[in-house]
Amino acid sequence: MTKGVFVTGTDTGVGKTVVAVGLVHLLKARGLDVGVMKPIATGAKRLNGKWVSEDARLLMEASATDDPYEMINPICLSTPAAPSVASQREGGHIELMNIWGAFKTLRARHRFLVVEGIGGLLVPIDGKLFLADIAREMSLPLIVVAKTSLGTINHTLLTIEAARRRRLKIAGIVLNSPDGRQVIGLLDSNKKEIERLSGVPVLAVIPHIPKEDRIRLRRTTLTAFLGLFHQDILSP
Repeated sequence: MTKGVFVTGTDTGVGKTVVAVGLVHLLKARGLDVGVMKPIATGAKRLNGKWVSEDARLLMEASATDDPYEMINPICLSTPAAPSVASQREGGHIELMNIWGAFKTLRARHRFLVVEGIGGLLVPIDGKLFLADIAREMSLPLIVVAKTSLGTINHTLLTIEAARRRRLKIAGIVLNSPDGRQVIGLLDSNKKEIERLSGVPVLAVIPHIPKEDRIRLRRTTLTAFLGLFHQDILSP
């Protein structure tokens, strides 16, 4: 059975793509066949006549996959908003069957699957579902990406509480610095406090790395994520 992880965050813009791409590099460096998926994306840009998510494109580049774009990112909307809002503004609806069909195919094709969510767990997908419902249906353990800046303890604990209420398995937390800000002198204390209060391990701490800095992203995340292979969830 294909193993995998679902990368979610405490908010939008916390660095889910940086973490997901780093995981792909690490897994590939260990010789695993890795598939990638960005089930839903908003804020897409027009490229060669079609809407393309930059996050999905970076995942495809990292994995060097030949899977078609439409399978990796089956729902791609141009409005930079929650999927429920974006789909309403664009006069359509979220076709969940496209997501499940693509997920089933990708799971069968690859030994490990890295799925990147959108926003946080309670981002509304349509009139009834949240992103957490998508994650639960996929039955993949969560990696929760949180910022290193002020407020991270509260945001992280709220996300973990929401996940547990929905009986989602949590593999661990990754602290990331998407904008270079962190609580000076308190990073280690915050890490320990999050672990103490949640009982969830902080798997890695990632410094600020722009998405465009491909070489530094690969080198830094390979080093930072090596400890993940002590976790059964990521072991080959």
